[in-house]
Amino acid sequence: MKNTNKPTTPKIAIKKQRFSAIPLRTLFYISWTNIRTKKLRSSLTILGVVIGIGAIFFLLSFGIGLQNLVSKQIIGDASIKSIEVSSPNSKIIKLNDEAINDIRSFAHASKVGTLYSFPGNAKLNGGESGSIIYGVDNNYMSISSITLSGGRNLTNDDKDVALVSKGVLKALGVTDDKKALDQTIDLEVPLNNVDNDPKPIKGKYKIVGIVDSTNGTEIYIPGYVFGLAGVQTFSQVKVVADSANNVPALRKKIEGRGLETVSPIDTLEQINQVFKFFNIMLVGFGAIGMIVAVLGMFNTLVISLLERTREIGLMIALGGRKTDMRKLFIFEATLLSFIGSVLGIILAMLLGQIVNFVMNRFAAGRGVEESFQLFATPPWLIISLIIFMIVVGWLVVFFPARRAERINPIDALRRE
Repeated sequence: MKNTNKPTTPKIAIKKQRFSAIPLRTLFYISWTNIRTKKLRSSLTILGVVIGIGAIFFLLSFGIGLQNLVSKQIIGDASIKSIEVSSPNSKIIKLNDEAINDIRSFAHASKVGTLYSFPGNAKLNGGESGSIIYGVDNNYMSISSITLSGGRNLTNDDKDVALVSKGVLKALGVTDDKKALDQTIDLEVPLNNVDNDPKPIKGKYKIVGIVDSTNGTEIYIPGYVFGLAGVQTFSQVKVVADSANNVPALRKKIEGRGLETVSPIDTLEQINQVFKFFNIMLVGFGAIGMIVAVLGMFNTLVISLLERTREIGLMIALGGRKTDMRKLFIFEATLLSFIGSVLGIILAMLLGQIVNFVMNRFAAGRGVEESFQLFATPPWLIISLIIFMIVVGWLVVFFPARRAERINPIDALRRE
């Protein structure tokens, strides 16, 4: 009987060999070497990024700087933490001592200043002029940051003294403001149509300070004078919050008492809203340069992939993992993005300083004494744009990196 069993061929177990990943340092070196080798192409790609990021940074820096400049000019030195309080109807809701004590008791109210405001008449050296007489306390003066061109400010210990504006002195015929210091000015405040029929204010006051205001006709005297005359209602109150973040909550409490409030934050929010759209428009113009940069980088990476197909296939054949090929192109895109964005920001900052210097010199020639800063370079803007460009680089390199990852080493070596 024949043995029909065929001899079996012994099975040889083939164990798949797992190759270790290429060190990141090596991938970084290969990417950097490729950029250095292709100098012209890499330089043109980096130049595109420099133009794109530089344009966006320059325009945004100008927008933020202009926003800061406008905010400073409109708001001035007013504290962002200050709140102006007034009564919508002084006949019904009185801004008196009781209301002031309530406001002082509110949480987050760190300082409260009071103001009386009435029309009056001033006389000095034979000259006479109508003016607005303000009765203030020391807190109000410190909150308001009134600028003096000469003399000193009012203090809590002052009696029968006054601060007079340049506008009043001009109306009184005083040509030299400094000569008005320490002179005696006659003031009269009729206090007509005021509740409780207070006595008219008449007296002589020593001028101790000159208010730097040529258009206004204001005179400041200690507020206690109005209190002694019988005035029981303040014209305005200024409140300072302990923090800018607590201003909305403090305003809500004050308004809950039926009073009206105004804060520099209102103006600042309006300015920010306007410049928000302005900055978006500027970014739109800068985005044109970014499109050029993105297309240039994509072109560079695709050409690099086509030129290095054999090299990538050989690296995979010698043990390189496909994910390493993806990382290789990501490194290259990151380097191009980082170098281009840093150079673009540096050049934009230098250009901004040059423009700012020229504009300041031009303004000085026109009689503007105070210097200004047209461009702002906050750290968050620098960091954000660098990160933004790197992320854009990663998005651009997605297609070339996937192609590199899918290269078949046998086909790549056979074609080449």
